[in-house]
Amino acid sequence: MNPEGYLNCGLFIVGGIAGTLVFVALVRMVFPAEVLRSAHEVTGNLLAVTGTLYAVTLGMIVVDAMTRFEQAVDTVQQESNCLVESHELAHRLPEPYRSRLQKHCREYAASVVEKEWSAMAAGRGSPETRGAMMAINRSLDGYEPRTEAEKAVFPLLVEQISELWRHRRERIGTATSGIPTIEWIALFLGALTTVMFTGLFTVDHSRLHVLVTAMVAMAIGLNLYLVSLFGYPFAGDLSVSVEPFRHDLAIFAEWGEQGPASAATGPSRP
Repeated sequence: MNPEGYLNCGLFIVGGIAGTLVFVALVRMVFPAEVLRSAHEVTGNLLAVTGTLYAVTLGMIVVDAMTRFEQAVDTVQQESNCLVESHELAHRLPEPYRSRLQKHCREYAASVVEKEWSAMAAGRGSPETRGAMMAINRSLDGYEPRTEAEKAVFPLLVEQISELWRHRRERIGTATSGIPTIEWIALFLGALTTVMFTGLFTVDHSRLHVLVTAMVAMAIGLNLYLVSLFGYPFAGDLSVSVEPFRHDLAIFAEWGEQGPASAATGPSRP
């Protein structure tokens, strides 16, 4: 996460703590300490129930957001691998199918890096990249394998292209969905309710009350920030890297430098 991301995190948490302390101050102004103290038993029981329910809900959504992020990383890596495999298997094809498919693979990787990655940050895919994917699908139109080697390679190539298409759909689906609005509503209302209960208690030492309330607000605010951070894998302060596709472009460039003859064994990869 870049320095700006840490700043946003700090502002998010500090703002939540400040709002909570203002609310506590207002409650203490409206209700005398004796009234709050007489209701401690009721408010304590209600806080235990509300806090437990909110903690379970918040924890589940945080875990779901982190899992979503990890799946997005895995999807991008698998899509990148399928693209490279398709490019390499194309070398076993006769012309013009070989050059056509490899050309479209290079164009697809370049389009993902240069156009689609920035578009996904705004929650959409790139029409140009989708067109490059369609071009890969059409690269084998009219091709009929003749030799035994071609008959062995062709189904593998079709499988890799199908997997490439599937992983792309998963990536775009993740980029365009995000955290549902209803979940955000539930999270913020739950946080507001939990924090409101902290103002319904009174402590003899005001500074201790402020400290405890601030700690509760900080814990909730940090978890909400984690949801916003991991719930949108292709946008925000922490996002999935495009490096796998940059690495693909480097492999394609190395393949081109070696030429058709020396590339028969494939380019060296770390």
